[in-house]
Amino acid sequence: MAKRKVVRSGLMMPINNKRFVDGSWTREADSLNYDLEDSVPQSQKAYVRSIVRETLLIPQKGGAQVTVRINCAAPEADVEASVWPPLASISHPKTEDPEQIRRIDALISRLERKRGIRPGSVEINAMIETANGIAHCYEIAASSPRITHFSGGGGYDMSLDLGVEMFQDFDQFFYGKGECSLAARALGLEPGISLFLPDTSGSVMDGSGTYERAVAHRKAGSRSSGGLHPNVVPPTNRGLTPEPEEIEQARCVLAFYREMDERGDADGIFNGQVVDCYEAARAEELVEWATACAEKDAYKARMVQETREREHISGSR
Repeated sequence: MAKRKVVRSGLMMPINNKRFVDGSWTREADSLNYDLEDSVPQSQKAYVRSIVRETLLIPQKGGAQVTVRINCAAPEADVEASVWPPLASISHPKTEDPEQIRRIDALISRLERKRGIRPGSVEINAMIETANGIAHCYEIAASSPRITHFSGGGGYDMSLDLGVEMFQDFDQFFYGKGECSLAARALGLEPGISLFLPDTSGSVMDGSGTYERAVAHRKAGSRSSGGLHPNVVPPTNRGLTPEPEEIEQARCVLAFYREMDERGDADGIFNGQVVDCYEAARAEELVEWATACAEKDAYKARMVQETREREHISGSR
């Protein structure tokens, strides 16, 4: 069985901000997402393509995976600059047509062969940020086997496209998010889940609010999230990781179900909770996810320690 990938927190930043990028590996993110698109002025597009390859090595210092958000107006140049080890994923913004993704897939395939990267290892994140994208979301999600996670239908670009205000006390993106989630589930992809919780502040650095949202999203089935400020990374990781009490409860449910199954019973009551094959499957997934999260945290801690030791040795010479 393939090892489960853990990408609870994705921290996005402009690739041309050297201070942010150089320190990004210390931020505890599971994924560092370097932006070539909206946060980079047009006058610097050519320059940032020249620094992508060396920048991709920085996340490894802290055990994070690395993704790049390209410009949909210049996919060839951006993909050419970005597909180098250890790239995990290309994010294609404002996706509206499955042909856009098929074209990106072909470009990545050619570069994987050319640069000695395992074929099919670079994933594609098709970002749905317009009404046209929602209208074609199923076809887009089905357009490439490189798409393993699919979500969208909200955010700044969506609000601009729809002509709605971003931060309100009602869910103006309910329909679009639902369409994308249903398309993902119908195709067996990991769905992005974004529950509505009132937020009229627009703050991108609210740690306590981030934690509450992450816990709610995890209980609704979400396993990943993203952010624009380092403050939201630790609470996102904590909120999307099961608590010890939940893990113990899930293990007890599994043990009870196995005993019940051996007796030939289809269901039973454990601590006031109905336990059947569905609840057992849910408990098994929670334990599996908790184990994967613990392994990810241990790996990141080990990589940070090794990096600091190397830098200390280098600095003392």
